[in-house]
Amino acid sequence: MPPWVWTLLVCSTLAVLVAVAGTLLSRQTERISERPPGNRVDDAFRETARRIDDLEVLWEKALDDEAARLLKDGLSLPPDDTVIAGITQRSLLNAGFSDPGRQHLPVDGSTSRWLPVLAHYAREQPGEWVLAESDVLQGSGWITMPGKPLAWWRGNGRLAAVLVLDPLAAAKVVEQDLALRMPDFSGEPGSFSWAGPSGNAWLGDAPDQAKSDEIVRHVSRFGDWTLYRHYPLRVVTRYRVPVLAGSFAVAALLLGGGIAIVSWQRKAIRLAEERVSFVNRVSHELRTPLTNLLLNTDLALDGLPVEDGKVRRRLGLIREETSRLSRIVDNVLAFARIERGTSEAHAVSCSATEVLGEVRESFAPLFERKSIVCDYHEDVQGDVMLDRDALSQILSNLLSNVEKYAGEGAKASVRLSIEGSQLVAEVEDDGPGVPANSRKRIFLPFERAGSRIDEGASGTGLGLAISRDLAERMGGQLELMPSAGGSKFRLAVPLMERNRA
Repeated sequence: MPPWVWTLLVCSTLAVLVAVAGTLLSRQTERISERPPGNRVDDAFRETARRIDDLEVLWEKALDDEAARLLKDGLSLPPDDTVIAGITQRSLLNAGFSDPGRQHLPVDGSTSRWLPVLAHYAREQPGEWVLAESDVLQGSGWITMPGKPLAWWRGNGRLAAVLVLDPLAAAKVVEQDLALRMPDFSGEPGSFSWAGPSGNAWLGDAPDQAKSDEIVRHVSRFGDWTLYRHYPLRVVTRYRVPVLAGSFAVAALLLGGGIAIVSWQRKAIRLAEERVSFVNRVSHELRTPLTNLLLNTDLALDGLPVEDGKVRRRLGLIREETSRLSRIVDNVLAFARIERGTSEAHAVSCSATEVLGEVRESFAPLFERKSIVCDYHEDVQGDVMLDRDALSQILSNLLSNVEKYAGEGAKASVRLSIEGSQLVAEVEDDGPGVPANSRKRIFLPFERAGSRIDEGASGTGLGLAISRDLAERMGGQLELMPSAGGSKFRLAVPLMERNRA
């Protein structure tokens, strides 16, 4: 996949992530309670409140009638077993006796908990409920005192009847009456709950009372009746414009920057391809004249008299530089093939000794001019199966490095041998060697190890990179070996087949 495609994918992904993150951060969700139209629940509660008031009036009348009966007939239960909701105890107070009659009749027959008594006869006994004679001997009404239960009294001037009440018991009767009159609230928006004086819900689905949208109370003698309402919720989503605009602006910058970088990358790739193509074409165009120059120089050297040494030296120099230029062109073409991915190894049956001999012959004039002594040791017999051109180019590049960097008067050696199923070539010199800080980089394209001796040496920095790639394509490897002095390279190439002579 081209590099610009990765750049576009990364920038597009980042832009989308920034836009999504900005959208999520700017989003604000609000849940709004809306009062439903019509509001049948509130209307029903108002009707219920009126019904509670009516029942309170009826309860008050029933209590007053019961108190009048007690004043007339004395302390007793109703003869017809009439049940009046909420009465827990009947008491009859007599103001005319010197020894007051304390008459109390609990409904359940248990011991009286509360002992109402006129103030004139109070004895500070446990449970005494002291009432002033002026308050209870004439008329009737409710008795509401802090810490005391609700009660109803009625007096005739001489006696006072007191009914101790339990409002919650009466409220249960009221709840039953109200439940029979409730309309059908199915389909009503929202939720509601009606709680009686006990605090428990007797109608509705009991929403969370602490978070109610509306609370309506009705106060009665039975206790407080409370309506808790939860209105329907409407979800409103808003976006903070500055955050949203900022995130989209950053996303647009990322995407725009990515597109710009992609454009530059494609342009750079196109220019690089054009340059490589140009260099490739130029290199191909140079091969033919270089070959002709080498051929005609050899012919001219063969045709010159031996005694014409000056011309022979000049022609020899022309041949050397032409050979050097030919090797540079071969390296450039090999590098172009590697960059395009079209470089392949082609194994043929050949003589490794002959390949080394050809390379040796081509470098002999160069080594002689620089007084470099190179020893050749060959221990390979017969033909071997390998890429002949690749082997020749690798050996040429290694000897070219000796010629460039070993220095004048250097000593070098080339050993060619068979080790197991591998062809091994070792090229060693006693020059300055490769600096320690450059040993890991010398096989990279366009890298050259610098030293005081090789300053100004010509070269493209492609030789070792191309040589290692050619070795690996043949299934072998090219390594820089440790050495006491100078540099030592070792080439090991596996042999597919070898025919011995």
